[in-house]
Amino acid sequence: MRSIILATTLTFSSLSAFANQCDIQLDGELQLEDKVLQVQVDRRNELTITADKTLYINNQAISLTNEQQEWVDDYYNGINQAVPQAANIATDAIALASSAMNEVFGELLGADSSVIQDLSDKLYDLDQQVHYNFYGENGDIRINSNTFEDGEFMGTQWEQEFEETIEELVTESIGHIMVALGTQIIFGGGDLDEFEHKMEHFGQRIEHKFETQATTLEANANALCHTLTKVDVAENKLQKSIRQLRNLDVLHISNKANLM
Repeated sequence: MRSIILATTLTFSSLSAFANQCDIQLDGELQLEDKVLQVQVDRRNELTITADKTLYINNQAISLTNEQQEWVDDYYNGINQAVPQAANIATDAIALASSAMNEVFGELLGADSSVIQDLSDKLYDLDQQVHYNFYGENGDIRINSNTFEDGEFMGTQWEQEFEETIEELVTESIGHIMVALGTQIIFGGGDLDEFEHKMEHFGQRIEHKFETQATTLEANANALCHTLTKVDVAENKLQKSIRQLRNLDVLHISNKANLM
């Protein structure tokens, strides 16, 4: 059974793959809505960048040097690129985890088990929450830092909710699982070693099947770290070169040495 647990765990661990790649924190209010990026720099200054890359501070357009304009472009484009990257990572991880857990419960309880339907329903709801956080009703990408727990760009809320969903389903279905396990042992001639071997083989098969996809998710997480590292660089440049933005310090990324 240990291999089954390992296999299913690795499928949703990519939701927090950033912990091993880089630690991304948002400090302050950042919002991208209707292609307009707004950042609350401090109590007196608000930064706005429109889709044509015009920089406004407190609703007044700012004249920029060519170099400053490049940093504004990098800042806006980076956030605009990072949002769908993050959304895809979250939804792909949920889909991968859902597929793995369906196979596990299907093996133990049968494909027509109500547990599998409950799992599918709850993970669908979770996927919709992720989609709502990153996309507007018109399909445009969006982001609001206030929706992330503890300022984490990807937050732990989805991973935590997934874990709680699995724990809840296992708790509710423990009777069904025990009956299914007992039935398999009985019909297997009561040979516990043979049953354990069967389960270990099943777990290894699941792990092998999803390992490549989990690796792809980690690579995508690494790519997102690259994107946001460039945004962080642009933010630092703008902070130092424009007086009203001296307190601009929304994005914090650690462990980024490997990404530069």
